[in-house]
Amino acid sequence: MARVPLSKIDLDEDEMIVEGFQAELVSGMKVWVTAVLERTCVYETPDLERRLVPKDQVIVERGQVPIRRRKLTGPPGAAGKGRRAGAKAKAAEDSVNS
Repeated sequence: MARVPLSKIDLDEDEMIVEGFQAELVSGMKVWVTAVLERTCVYETPDLERRLVPKDQVIVERGQVPIRRRKLTGPPGAAGKGRRAGAKAKAAEDSVNS
């Protein structure tokens, strides 16, 4: 498998990299990735210190990066509001049509 910078991992729109995997910094230090953000990630050093680093400085095995599909439902609570709003609109339309 190819070793590449984390920034070179291509994701679909509904995919995200899941934290909790081993990687290596370009300096050669092995680290544990605890969070993946848009352009950076948080890693834990062997002596349990957390640091922020750009994704292009983190080297990973392309096939070993955990990827998960996101739910594209909007902000928390949006689904419930949408259903209620849709039900109210339908009720209003039904009353006009009757």
